[in-house]
Amino acid sequence: MVDRKLPIQMISCCSADGELQPLRFRFEDRTHRMHTASIVRIMDIRRTDYVGIESIDFLCRALLEEKETLCELRYCIRSHRWELLREVY
Repeated sequence: MVDRKLPIQMISCCSADGELQPLRFRFEDRTHRMHTASIVRIMDIRRTDYVGIESIDFLCRALLEEKETLCELRYCIRSHRWELLREVY
């Protein structure tokens, strides 16, 4: 279970009106093993501005190692970075 801000590699798409949609991501665990997850469903999207850091938070259902899991993903607008905030089995 991931419970910290973990940088991830993301494949996402952007619609004509600027909506960002995550599709698939991968990350490296503590044993340096790579994991790939496909986004099944986006359940909630929130824009946040915390002490001047603008981000978009996604609550998603993802398919990870043949199991569906609930994940919190964050896209930091200024740095263009994706993070896995939390993964709940």
